[in-house]
Amino acid sequence: MGGTRVIGVTGLRRTAAAAALVSAAALAGGGVAAASPIQHGQAHSQAVSGVISTVAGGVGGPGPGPNVGLDTPCGVAASASNIYVSSGGSVRKVTQDIGRLSTLAGTGASGPFGTGGPASNASVAPCGLAVDRVGNVVIADTGNSLIRVVAHHSGTYYGQAMAAGDIYAVAGGGTGGNGFPATSAALASPEAVAIDHHGNLVIADTGFCEIQVVAHRYGTFYGQKMRPGYIYDVAGTGGNGDAGDGGPATAAELDRPGGVSVDSAGNLVIADTENNRIRVVAESSGTFYGQAMTAGDIYSVAGTGDGAYSGDGGPATQAALQAPGGVSVDSAGNLVIADTENNRIRMVAESSGTFYGQAMTAGDIYTVAGTGKNGFFGNGIPATSTGVALPDAVTFDHAGNLVITNTKQNRIQVVAVSTGTFYRQAMTAGDIYTVAGTGKEGLSGDFAPATSAEMLNPWGVATDHAGDLLLSTYNDVVRMVPVASGNLYGHKVKAGDIYDLAGTGKQGFSGDGRRASKAELNYPIGIGVDAAGNLLIPDRYNERIRMVPVVSGTYFGQAMKAGDIYTVAGDGTEGYTGDGGPATLAELNTPRAVTADAAGNLVIADDENNVVRVVAAASGTFYGQAMTAGDIYTVAGNGVAGYTGNGGLATLAELDEPGGVSVDAAGNLVIADGGNDVVRVVAAASGTFYGQDMTIGDIYTVAGDGVRGYAGDGGLATSAELDNPQDVTVDGNGNLVIADNGNSRVRVAAAVSGTFYGQDMTAGDVYTVAGNGTAGYGGDGGPATAAELASPASVAVSGTKLFIADKLNNRIREVTG
Repeated sequence: MGGTRVIGVTGLRRTAAAAALVSAAALAGGGVAAASPIQHGQAHSQAVSGVISTVAGGVGGPGPGPNVGLDTPCGVAASASNIYVSSGGSVRKVTQDIGRLSTLAGTGASGPFGTGGPASNASVAPCGLAVDRVGNVVIADTGNSLIRVVAHHSGTYYGQAMAAGDIYAVAGGGTGGNGFPATSAALASPEAVAIDHHGNLVIADTGFCEIQVVAHRYGTFYGQKMRPGYIYDVAGTGGNGDAGDGGPATAAELDRPGGVSVDSAGNLVIADTENNRIRVVAESSGTFYGQAMTAGDIYSVAGTGDGAYSGDGGPATQAALQAPGGVSVDSAGNLVIADTENNRIRMVAESSGTFYGQAMTAGDIYTVAGTGKNGFFGNGIPATSTGVALPDAVTFDHAGNLVITNTKQNRIQVVAVSTGTFYRQAMTAGDIYTVAGTGKEGLSGDFAPATSAEMLNPWGVATDHAGDLLLSTYNDVVRMVPVASGNLYGHKVKAGDIYDLAGTGKQGFSGDGRRASKAELNYPIGIGVDAAGNLLIPDRYNERIRMVPVVSGTYFGQAMKAGDIYTVAGDGTEGYTGDGGPATLAELNTPRAVTADAAGNLVIADDENNVVRVVAAASGTFYGQAMTAGDIYTVAGNGVAGYTGNGGLATLAELDEPGGVSVDAAGNLVIADGGNDVVRVVAAASGTFYGQDMTIGDIYTVAGDGVRGYAGDGGLATSAELDNPQDVTVDGNGNLVIADNGNSRVRVAAAVSGTFYGQDMTAGDVYTVAGNGTAGYGGDGGPATAAELASPASVAVSGTKLFIADKLNNRIREVTG
């Protein structure tokens, strides 16, 4: 959104002399292309499409686990030598002996894609994990309603021939149910998976409120005859409820079970999340957890059903749990529970004894980690003295240490079972240690190659006059990728590496007048760069526009130091006041984008006010209004959400959530009027632009017909359909480059006839230059028009390179050629 601008942003800034070359008859008030003219409607010879690649982002490269960011880790499993963690759109591996973190599966993109190919190229939306007896990693691909397997060795598993390192779907994706082949069955957001003693897959099918089994071999399991590769219901009726204890598990009700495990006797242990209980399905008849049980029946072993916290030191069945998300069983047979919404890890003792430094009585429940508070109090302290935040899963590593997903704090932590060295750290029994995650959500990679960095939902992308890449992310940071080594914004930088430039990753407001990387931001999105290279940030929910100067100087009446951050518009209050007065005393309403024009004025897409506003850099007349330096003025929109006013004064027209704004070479304002599904122009002077006669200060639609959809490629831009265009910029030839967000495409409205982005184009027509319309991730190294994008939010052009903030793929992608 916002920030990719022809003035100083794209590296294509026009001089006054160049602007004077723009004739009144030019379609775009932008440059001219040295290309043979093509008449509208004439057949085009298809040129080779531009090539697309990833230049920043992904799921992060390898590194020490505690130094790498995780994105709300949801699941954890352990093998003899590794811990596996589900984090965002990937499965990460922590090598236990050296504590190094790397990516096993997932690209960070939405999906699913990649089945039958390398796991590192696939897209997953994982939660629960398990490791089977031969080392295969089994993934509850929750967001895609699949169970998938990454093969450890080549061989035949779960009825499929598999190659080592590749990923395969083994359950889900169909419409069948009980007794069907597992790959033909329907699953609904499965959140957990386990392996029983027979090698069967056990699935917590959360959305269908069932526990299901995929048989590994022929046999009778859980009272049912099973066939390998087929799926069977073993607990739950498919409807949510809380009934059935003491009777057949298949006749009992569950409520969104979020975890499942298998104890040493082969019983299934279920985190019945919304029922606030832990329940057991007996594999055989006998006495377990202090209760006489019958094979195939179900029993509550912890929790009263009340969502609360109580009962430590007393019988587990009389204690209150709150939305337990995971459960595991240690080598002594104790149940360990991720008591998620109580912010605790709790244990039900199988026998009387001392565990994790506490004397315990068989059948009673105890807290072994967490104080109930959401906070991080440090490493190397007693586990019961620290905060854990919404822990979703628990497991045990090969040494018997308790491994916790500290989900809200974006960490994986270990409670040491004995004193020793684990994960390259000296640990004391009963104390807690971070082994993966920095506490920041999917934010890592500083001072390393940009293509191995993590980021979460990049919203904005811009380039400065030198071609340095700047990007803003949902992590509440702005980052930079320099094109050359040297000094940039007061930082010593290396070409191709990535650096945090502004924001700490903590949401808030602080830091004005200090180092930008130490400041707090709140949802910065459509960033821009002015002609001098200063970074412009729409600090959206702080209701401000902030600036980070590239060199020290005086800007907008303030003395500023390179690399520090300053507010230049907005008083922090949501509203619409202040026009004609100092910009820093005005109210804004969730500004989405900012750029600068040739005169250095700030141009702001004041999104929820449905207007475009200007902060004057110097006193003079701009956009038909007399302005005073440092004051703010509305130049488009009347504050009412709607779609009116074409051909009349821009300040009387209605806009609907303008998401991006740019300035072309003639000084016209170009607006991505996202809610109206059009791109509009406010004329800076009277003349002919984009094929239309325009009057200074009036507004005109230049792309989109106001109908949300996808149509019109190869025809007039004003007859085409767009879907929530979130950004627009102007390239060096005057073409409009549009982030057609809802269509998963980037499109170009040609200003002049010629060949651009590998395609022959006719002036005034619209063309797709990146994206095939399918929301996903794919295509790197191939034609940009055959690639998949996922919610492209912002675009920038630098020379012959087009940059795309591929938001839901957590990447910045580049189209060359």
